[in-house]
Amino acid sequence: MRRFTLPVILLTLLFCIPGCKADAEIKGPFNDYYIREWAATLEPFSHEIAFYGDSRVALADWEAAFAESDVVNLGVGGDIVEGTIQRLPLLKALDIKTCFLAIGGNNCWDRGFSEEVFRSHYDQLLCGLEDLGITVYICTIAGVTTENSTLAKRHIDIANTNMQKANVIIRQLAAEHDMTLIEMADLMNNPDGTLKSEYSLDGVHFTDAGNTLWYDTLRNYI
Repeated sequence: MRRFTLPVILLTLLFCIPGCKADAEIKGPFNDYYIREWAATLEPFSHEIAFYGDSRVALADWEAAFAESDVVNLGVGGDIVEGTIQRLPLLKALDIKTCFLAIGGNNCWDRGFSEEVFRSHYDQLLCGLEDLGITVYICTIAGVTTENSTLAKRHIDIANTNMQKANVIIRQLAAEHDMTLIEMADLMNNPDGTLKSEYSLDGVHFTDAGNTLWYDTLRNYI
C-alpha cells in the first residue's frame, strides 16, 4: 500500500494550489450553442467598455450617460452569475478592454442560496475576465425593498439577507483578484440593507435618480 502514498500527496498538493482553475461545468440559463453563434455575429465589432450584468444593467442607458466613450450595454434581464460566465465569449468577440460588473442579485432570491457555491462561481467569473485581459470594476449589490413594490416582505427579507452575504464574498474576491470595488450597496442602501425608497422603481429596479447616482459614481472610473 505504501506505493500509493506519493500520488496521494501530489494530488493533495495540486488541489491546494491557489489561483484560477477550471471548475465543474456551469449550469447557467443559456444554451452554449446560441452563445457561440451570438458571439460569431459580434466578431466584426469592438467596444472599449462593457457594462455587464443583469436587468439593472440592461435597463440603464449607458450609451447616453457616457456618450463621449465607446460603451456597450451587456445587461440581460434575470441573469445570474452563472449566466455571465456562459456569456464571456461575447466579451471576447467584442474585444472588450474594461468591464463594469454588476451581478449576483438574482442569485440571492433563492431560499437555498449557498455562500460556498456563490463564491466558487463568482471567483470563476473573475478568473474568466482575467483570462481575457479585461480590466474589471466590481459593483456590490444594492438591496431591494417593499417601497413602491408589490413584493412580499418575506421575499425581500430573504433576498436582502443573502445579498449581504454575497457582498461580503464579492468584497473578499475583489481584494483577492486585485480588482477595484465600487460600493454601490453602501451608496444606495438604508442602514438595514434595504434599497432607499428614492431609488426604488418597483422594489428591485432603479428610478432615474438611482441610475443617475450610478452613472455619476462610475464616471470617476472612466
